[in-house]
Amino acid sequence: MFLTPHILTMKILVVHRQKTIVSQIKSVLSNCNPVVLHTESGLDGLLTSRIEHFDLIICGTDLPVVTGFELVRSVRTNSVNRNTPVIFLSDEVDEKTQHLGNALGVAAMLVMTEVDNRLAGIVSDQVRPEPDKKWNDLLSNSRLN
Repeated sequence: MFLTPHILTMKILVVHRQKTIVSQIKSVLSNCNPVVLHTESGLDGLLTSRIEHFDLIICGTDLPVVTGFELVRSVRTNSVNRNTPVIFLSDEVDEKTQHLGNALGVAAMLVMTEVDNRLAGIVSDQVRPEPDKKWNDLLSNSRLN
C-alpha cells in the first residue's frame, strides 16, 4: 500500500480592508504555505468564521459594519472558532485597545508597522495547524489502482 506523508496546511482568515496588508501577511508567512481567506468587512469575516474552522484569525480593529472587537466577541461565543488564536492589527495599540484585546483573549495585538517584524514569530509560537479531517476522510475512502 502506498502512503504519503500528510502535510499540515495552515488555514488563516484575514479580515482587513487593505489588500496590501493581506499580501504582506502572505509574504511574511510564506514559509508556512498558508491557505489565506480574505474578507474586507467585519460582517463577512464574522459569517465566514461561524461556518468554517481556521487555525488563525487576523483582523483589523477598525472594520466596516462590524468592528474587530465585535467580531472576536461573537466568535468567542458562537462559532466553530471559539478557541482559535486571534491577532489584532491596528494603527495604534493604546491602553484601551490593549484592555479590550486582553478581555477578549486575543493572542497578540500588532501595530501595522510591526507585521513584518513580529507576525512570523507569534504564529510559530502560538498557532498549531490542525489536520483537515475532510481530507483524511477522502484519503481513507479512496482507492489506488
